Amino acid sequence: MNDMTRDQQLLEEFKEGLEKDGPIVLAQRVAALEAENKQLTEELNLHEEEGASHDDQILKLTQERDEALARADKAESGEKSAKAKLTKATTPPKPRKLGAIGDDKGLSGDDLRKAITDAKEVQIAFSDGTREVAGIPPINVEGEAWGDHQFGLVLKEAAEIEGPREGSSVTIDGYALILDGKHVAYARRSAPLQVAPGQRVNLKDDIIF
Repeated sequence: MNDMTRDQQLLEEFKEGLEKDGPIVLAQRVAALEAENKQLTEELNLHEEEGASHDDQILKLTQERDEALARADKAESGEKSAKAKLTKATTPPKPRKLGAIGDDKGLSGDDLRKAITDAKEVQIAFSDGTREVAGIPPINVEGEAWGDHQFGLVLKEAAEIEGPREGSSVTIDGYALILDGKHVAYARRSAPLQVAPGQRVNLKDDIIF
């Protein structure tokens, strides 16, 4: 005969139930929570990877765009600088001594072409054979204004000059090439050129170094 009361019996059955099924239920719940946590972690990592990949793609496209813009700017700048341009330079305060240069001091051929390409300022002045012609300003030359000629390097662009406003006619014996302020070449004309006051003269294929 069982001397335990009903309450005691229920308590023992409850304990037995806990000892029997409790750990199993708990383990199952823990396993389910761990599986859920693992899935959520994997999804989070996937989103982070996708976000990082997206950021990398944006950075790459931005770099490619910037490089393309830089190439376009460089090409545009190169095109502008390559275009031939002649402009009047400032007339020196007093005529410079400009005339023929000895072969050991002057430049010609490939050396002259390279010097022109490397120079920051290219200028052509007009000489009477010994000094710069007063009243006719020199001209600045920019870009691809030069071409090959059987006698040397020719200024392809037409250079227009104008005689002095006052005084008498002047005589141009030849042309002096000045690179960054240095006289590097001289081209004597086949015949001196007389320029009357105010007269405009177009020099085309006439300046050859």
